Amino acid sequence: MHNKSYNRWLIVVGAVIVQVCLGALYTWSVFQKPIQEAFNWSAPQVSLAFSINLAMIPFFMILAGRQLERFGPTKMVIAGALVLSTGLLIASQTSSLAMLYIGYGIFGGAGIGITYGIPIATCIKWFPDKRGMIGGLAVAGFGLGSVFYAPVAALLVENYGPFTTFFWQAVYTIVGVSIGGKLMKAPPSGYIPEGWKGPGTNTGNLKTNKYDFTPKEMLRTPQYYFLLVMYTFANIAGLMIIAHASPIGQQIANLSPMQAGSIVSILAIVNTIGRIFWATLSDKTGRMRALFIMYVISAVTMFSMNSLDNFWLYALGVSLIAFCFGGAMGTFPSVAADFYGAKHVGVNYGFIFLAYSGGALIGPRLAAVVVDSSGGNYQMAFLITGILCSIGAIMALFSKMPKVPES
Repeated sequence: MHNKSYNRWLIVVGAVIVQVCLGALYTWSVFQKPIQEAFNWSAPQVSLAFSINLAMIPFFMILAGRQLERFGPTKMVIAGALVLSTGLLIASQTSSLAMLYIGYGIFGGAGIGITYGIPIATCIKWFPDKRGMIGGLAVAGFGLGSVFYAPVAALLVENYGPFTTFFWQAVYTIVGVSIGGKLMKAPPSGYIPEGWKGPGTNTGNLKTNKYDFTPKEMLRTPQYYFLLVMYTFANIAGLMIIAHASPIGQQIANLSPMQAGSIVSILAIVNTIGRIFWATLSDKTGRMRALFIMYVISAVTMFSMNSLDNFWLYALGVSLIAFCFGGAMGTFPSVAADFYGAKHVGVNYGFIFLAYSGGALIGPRLAAVVVDSSGGNYQMAFLITGILCSIGAIMALFSKMPKVPES
């Protein structure tokens, strides 16, 4: 069914605005040390709030995906923004670890989870002809948000403290998401872009499934668990660096807090570019070929991290990790649609995105525990994540499409 009544590129604009607001999450490393110093809490205690936040996201993505058709994208993203803003308001009044965990961790993660998957699923349905590129653009805003917000957050934290900054982040979130959400709408049933003749028979070295798997059908395939593990490895590496970019830089490259803060901005920019670059490239090379290259680059960089002992070398290392992590984030939504069809991608990708929870629980905590137990040395954390990325590269080489269920 062709439809000219709504400019589908407005969906992309709305999706990017929404994701930019959510992307402030990735400035967490700016808050880490100031919160520790405010209450004399340890790094593992404080970083657990970030891990809880990230771990909550996929579960609420699944719940939100099930309600998308009923309520539509505008109502869903605004509802998520209200939950997220409530969490930030609770975090702004932090007087105990419990309040930080409940506000920033549980409510914050739930709000992002409700909101995050809606723009991705909506864009993929409007653009079956440009699945990789549009999937990358839909998630690029998340990385772009920290580009805009990191210097603002650093300035606010320096002058007003981390908790007042949470308050202003709550205001920024609800206003921005409401604006972006108003541009979003579901495509008509059976929508096909004008001039498009339907899906091709393959995407590089992978075939595209024309069958739309239900979530239950997807969960019965071994490929789902294969993708879940593979994606988890990418998230462990990426989220470890995102959560600890500033303190790692201060430890291995002797950066000042301001220099380390600028690394966070660089990381965010490259993360955003990676989401678009790799997702677009995967339309031409195939998803798994692109992912194989990402995992190899990440593995080599992780094995080399401890020797990146000046600003520019460290910036390069962090940039490569962020570039490939962003690429995985931009490419896996299209992997979900290629493997299991676009109809249920909101829920199906939510189940695959449980890998984000695994990465969130393991990555930031891995670095925090290693540095506490080794007297400030991150080397073992780099070694472990390098090995995991190497395994991910091998898995990309051996991936196979799921078989269509027998009727």
